[in-house]
Amino acid sequence: MKVLQVGNTDTVGNRFNGADLQKQLIKRGIESLHCVWQKESDDPFTWELSSGIPGGLALQSLVNWFELRLSWQSLLYPFSFALLFSKSFSNADIVHYHLIHTGYFSLAGLPLLTRKKPSVWTVHDPWAMTGHCTYPFDCERWKTGCGQCPTLAIPASVEKDRTRFMWKAKKVLYGLTDVDVVLASRFMLGMAEQSPLISKFRLHHIPFGLDLNVFRVTDSEEAKRKMGVFPGSFVIAFRSTNNPFKGLGYIKECLHGLNIERPICLLTFNERGLVDEFRGKYQIIDLGWVKDTNLTVTAYNASDVFLMPSLQEAFGMMAMEAMACGKAVIAFEGTSLSEVIYPPTGGITVPKGNVEALRHALLTLINNDDERRRVELNALRLARENYNISTHTDRMIDLYTEVIKRKRSRTQSID
Repeated sequence: MKVLQVGNTDTVGNRFNGADLQKQLIKRGIESLHCVWQKESDDPFTWELSSGIPGGLALQSLVNWFELRLSWQSLLYPFSFALLFSKSFSNADIVHYHLIHTGYFSLAGLPLLTRKKPSVWTVHDPWAMTGHCTYPFDCERWKTGCGQCPTLAIPASVEKDRTRFMWKAKKVLYGLTDVDVVLASRFMLGMAEQSPLISKFRLHHIPFGLDLNVFRVTDSEEAKRKMGVFPGSFVIAFRSTNNPFKGLGYIKECLHGLNIERPICLLTFNERGLVDEFRGKYQIIDLGWVKDTNLTVTAYNASDVFLMPSLQEAFGMMAMEAMACGKAVIAFEGTSLSEVIYPPTGGITVPKGNVEALRHALLTLINNDDERRRVELNALRLARENYNISTHTDRMIDLYTEVIKRKRSRTQSID
């Protein structure tokens, strides 16, 4: 079996963008290549699509400009068609698409590409089902055709309401597309089953997986020393980002009302400087965007709890990673995290937007070492049982085999 993974990059998000899966396939003796728009690693089995297109990055900027003016999304990029002329695509038995709506791939290429080769598409968020937004929140117009959008500013934001057009364009293009769709959570599977756009595809629920030899429990005190945590501090880790879906405002409000004598350290991922208002009250370690997996694992092990009060979440990789490092996760109800962390056994969920409940859950884990240890042990057990990349790879290989067999059977019947 020869597999081609297609995605935007090979480093950031490697646990879910096809990069780690590619390496697991190679370990199984399966020939697997990774085509990315921009390559950042030195992996010999990963190749960069943009480097083979004269003026590719300049053309991308030009298309970006046109799509912004038109308020269209992922329709005009010509680069997806370049796959048709690549030897890697020609030689592949199956092609697996990841994150194809990040500014390099045109949905208009899907009909031809998926008819040329057996195809799988991992849908990472609801954008594929809407007229523009990555998450529709409480709006249900994605079920009826969008148009008259009440939330144009929600990412992926647009200036003009072309949502009805985009929804119809997706419907037409999907109608010509032959692909099996993978959803990592039952939350996303439920949305897909309700979507007039992608419910027509063959849908598969396959959770993501982690290399549990990498994401594992290490000595917490040693990890804290490496991270520079002040001795005796309770470490609260979370994503620090202005992304409206991720709930930083609720974390800040929670921390402002946290009256506790125990020294606190805030350990943040993603963006730096967003919690500077707490300097002088708490120690702050801003990691920024971390590409070093070893540093990521050390940071999780240095943490005592991981806050993830997302308002919208299609899966929640960081929750899974924290669990694999034996850490308790606190999240809001009403997203995929309600299934991913297995509350109340392997994590804690509280009503969405309820800061008092969030603070109460945090204080419970700060003040009750036995309760925190109970959740940690269950989180670790559940991560090992459900999020092993070996299991994820087995399931993907089974799906690849099924899709290839079906395509060949159909081709032979036509012949």
